[in-house]
Amino acid sequence: MFRPLNRQFPSARRTLTLGIMLASTTISFPTFSQDASDVEEIIVTGSYIRSSATDAPSPVQVIDRESIGAQGAANVWDVIKNLEINSGSTTGIGGPNEGGGIEGTANINLRNLGQNATLTLINGKRQVSAATTTRGGGEFVDINSIPTTMMQRIEILTDGGSALYGSDAVAGVVNIIMRTDFVGTELYGDVQQIQGAGSKYDSTVSGIYGWESADTATNFVISGEYFERDLVPVSEGSFFDDRSEFLNSVTGVYGNFTPFAQGFLGANFNPAYVNVELTAQNNANRASRGLGPQIRYTDPLCGDPSLGFDTRVRNREELFTSLSPTCETDVSAFQSILNKEQRQSITASLGHQINDNAEFYSLFQYSQNKINRTDRGSTQSLGPSTQLAAPGSYSNAFGATLELGAFAPFIGNPSPVITNAPNSLANGGPNVASIVNGPTDLPFIGGDDQTTESLTWGVQLGIKGDFTFIDRKLNYDVSYAFSQNSFEQRVRTVQRDRIELAYNGLGGPNCTPNGIDNFDTTLGALGPFGGAIFQEFFPGYHLNTRETISLAVTSSNQGQGGCEFFNPYLTRLTDPSLANSQELIEWMTPTQNHVDGRNKLGVFDAVVSGELFDMDSGPLQFALGYQFRGQQNRSTAGPLLDLSRTTAVLGDDGTLDGSTTYSSNNLICSFCIATYDNRRNIRAVFGELSIPFADSIESQIAVRYEDYGGGIGSEISPKFAMSWRPNDALIFRGSFSQSFRAPNVSIVQQGYRASSNRTQDILSDQDVRAGILAPTAANAEPEQVFTLGRASEALGNESADTFNIGFQWTPIEGLLEGLNLQADFWRFELEDAVVPQPITDALAGELALFNTAAANSANYVENDTLEPGETLTSCDPNNLRAGLDRGNCVVNPAAYQIVGVQRALNSDGDLVTAIIGAVNAGEIISDGVDLKIDYGWSNDSGNFRLGLDFTHVNQYQLNGIPGLELGLQGTGVTDAAGTTGDGVVVRSLPDNKGNISFNWSRDRHSANAIMRYIGSYDDLLAASIRETANPEVAAAVTDTIDSYTTLDVQYNYTADLWGSTTGIFTFGVLDLFEEDVPYRETSGGFNYDTVVFDGRGRRIYARALIQF
Repeated sequence: MFRPLNRQFPSARRTLTLGIMLASTTISFPTFSQDASDVEEIIVTGSYIRSSATDAPSPVQVIDRESIGAQGAANVWDVIKNLEINSGSTTGIGGPNEGGGIEGTANINLRNLGQNATLTLINGKRQVSAATTTRGGGEFVDINSIPTTMMQRIEILTDGGSALYGSDAVAGVVNIIMRTDFVGTELYGDVQQIQGAGSKYDSTVSGIYGWESADTATNFVISGEYFERDLVPVSEGSFFDDRSEFLNSVTGVYGNFTPFAQGFLGANFNPAYVNVELTAQNNANRASRGLGPQIRYTDPLCGDPSLGFDTRVRNREELFTSLSPTCETDVSAFQSILNKEQRQSITASLGHQINDNAEFYSLFQYSQNKINRTDRGSTQSLGPSTQLAAPGSYSNAFGATLELGAFAPFIGNPSPVITNAPNSLANGGPNVASIVNGPTDLPFIGGDDQTTESLTWGVQLGIKGDFTFIDRKLNYDVSYAFSQNSFEQRVRTVQRDRIELAYNGLGGPNCTPNGIDNFDTTLGALGPFGGAIFQEFFPGYHLNTRETISLAVTSSNQGQGGCEFFNPYLTRLTDPSLANSQELIEWMTPTQNHVDGRNKLGVFDAVVSGELFDMDSGPLQFALGYQFRGQQNRSTAGPLLDLSRTTAVLGDDGTLDGSTTYSSNNLICSFCIATYDNRRNIRAVFGELSIPFADSIESQIAVRYEDYGGGIGSEISPKFAMSWRPNDALIFRGSFSQSFRAPNVSIVQQGYRASSNRTQDILSDQDVRAGILAPTAANAEPEQVFTLGRASEALGNESADTFNIGFQWTPIEGLLEGLNLQADFWRFELEDAVVPQPITDALAGELALFNTAAANSANYVENDTLEPGETLTSCDPNNLRAGLDRGNCVVNPAAYQIVGVQRALNSDGDLVTAIIGAVNAGEIISDGVDLKIDYGWSNDSGNFRLGLDFTHVNQYQLNGIPGLELGLQGTGVTDAAGTTGDGVVVRSLPDNKGNISFNWSRDRHSANAIMRYIGSYDDLLAASIRETANPEVAAAVTDTIDSYTTLDVQYNYTADLWGSTTGIFTFGVLDLFEEDVPYRETSGGFNYDTVVFDGRGRRIYARALIQF
């Protein structure tokens, strides 16, 4: 596979060919056998016209098989991540990427312009996108589905390619060329290990067989590849240290018992649940901010050694001003840096020369990938549920409405007698009704329920050849390519109706509640809950459904006759009579698809090319083409998530007057999937001219018309490129092109998938809500908000102007013969970028209502009385009652509620959810330089080559992007180059990346060394984390993420085994010195930038390639 090459000192023409064709191949020794006058004309990515690669006017980088092998690459992603021009890609290696929604996939992101902006081809044909999307709505070809065994080379066009290839080629084109003309047999094996990870490996076994008929008219190639990866826990990563905390809650104590433990309710609250020490610390912190006291509650068994595993309250990541009472345990054993993975693929090609003028070609692909994701063996809902108190917990009638079976007599049932309620005082519970949420299984023992499976298959069929037309010999290529991807992600979920029943003693497959599900709950106020017990946090997601609460307050058989309680407290581990049965847990937590997508793409291409007429400097050549693309993106939601159903009874009384709405029955994935079937048909025609204005000048003029129909319409994309070779050693090139990208159909029709995002909330600060401070961006506070997507049918196309000017110098004589120096200066001007609607923009209507309400003193209430259970009390900011602080008189949040925005209706007024769409907005200007230098020479000691690849991003300027008026992360910075970006519009973008490579070969031996460098860049979140973090965390925060340098080494030996059989044996080490990954303070245990760095540390690998 990685054949050692005996390279002699190149002649002038050979050296020039080396420079152009292998511009980015900085670690292999190509062999040349043609004479200087014998320059083959081929199709190079970026043109449909056959020409000499030495005159290519567009910058095309080529990575050949030897380069791939020299990098120690186990798959295509390992190659792409090392490209200096690639930045901001997403992958499943080394961190929590995209919330697991794209686990097992990898993609290309040239220039950090987005996964959508790079077009990925296989043998020049479009490939289907993976049937999932990134958090920002990005669609991409999963390059992990492409086997390296069948890859011949990767060609990368870096100046935009819409004029020839159509939509998506804004940043460039990556064309993966397969080994369709291979003859012979190869068997290959590869084992790679993270040092110190024990018996955990990446293993690859592959083979390829190629046959050619005696008359060379028929060629058949088939390859198979199997890849297996063992799960590697985070503790084996090079980043892991005592600051790495991977924690999970172990108890159902959730937030605040105070509203339900009031004396006026007759509550007899268990004081063991008050965390006295933490309450004192928390109140001191709140007092320093002018806030009132707040009790902190913790499960009293937290930290008890009788649990059998370590538990504790608080962690180093907590905000200094909001100490959490959550009881947690270390789950690093169930958090992986590499998930268990199996991938198998079969690829085949068949070609046949039908006659002198026609050749049939084909390619068949099949790839299947299965990931077993990190699994604690337990699951937990995204939000809380209500657990009513045991009968007798409250001593008066008002409080008793919060008890199980409180209204059973109303329907003829007896009042229940319950002795096994886990929240009763007798059983060590808090003895009040409460909001609860905890893990379903304890202790955590791991599991294998979380899987991701992806299957990609495709076929390419075509005929190409030549014909004569008006005494001109023309070339043609007619083909059809079809590819399909299915992507299924299974999770153990939490079924809403079942866990709500189980919290209230009516759980289990053998339970039949004897109450009714349509009781008019307005007959009783349910204590301090009132209507808040059914609060809708966002469409489809309620605190509780009326059916389950109705059954809880009217049934009398809780915990009896096959009905079970789900105990969320730690007593489940210390008291066998209060333990949760496995049957109950499995009943509450079915396994279903979190993602279930099917994408299909069919492409018909027809291209004619040839010479039109002769000019003084050579023939004027042309290419004309037509393309039709049929695209289908389909998704199927499971029964718990079918958004088309409206089954929840949400009327205010038992008459069931038809007042119903949708309520998600899945408590971990409310809006992650929907049922849809989106289709697009796209038609395009294009033309290309190559005009030799002079012997030393080559030009390219291309234009493409592409029609999407409907609201998107059509686009015309031109390109102009030219190269000038003043002498055999020097070539100048330049290009200008216009590119476009149509918005992804899923964003247009459905919207972004639900996710958690950070925003600056203008109405969060209590002094703002009190009208003391103006509601401006300067007074905004950082908030984490859950966002839901909505359809954006009015979206238009992104468009870009791309410029490239470069040169290449390859001296043909003297001491510098063998040198290849090239530089390309590039610039992208992207307009109308498709970006998520800024959350601040979605809140604009709320802000307008707030300003109106704040002007009327009748809209103010005492902030403390916004808590559940309190009597809402009005106040006059201009005439405060005695003892009331001015800051405690705030605008009633009910006065500025709008559809699509949900806030907590309590004293904090925190932003909970916002519904956002997508918008065309602003401008992105990015420019920089790519520099490549390599020098090869030979002497008695062997063949040598020294190379440098370097990319500098001068700017990534964001202009007029809504939501970024205050800059990225509210810092005032609008140039993302050399920063961590915002994670959505632009991901982390170090402005300097490069590598230095050294290669040597002699006889049977060869060796490679690559030093990789990533420059330092600014952490835009550092200041905000430092301001709010506890002292320990604040001290660790740095404004700059340090530079990072690693060294990879490899040795190869070639042996004659038997007959004509050759064996090539390779040993290598990646990250030889195991450099420390630059530290970055984050909200999780991955304390490094997982977008930029690989946290695996030193990896050792061994390979064997047998060639027959």
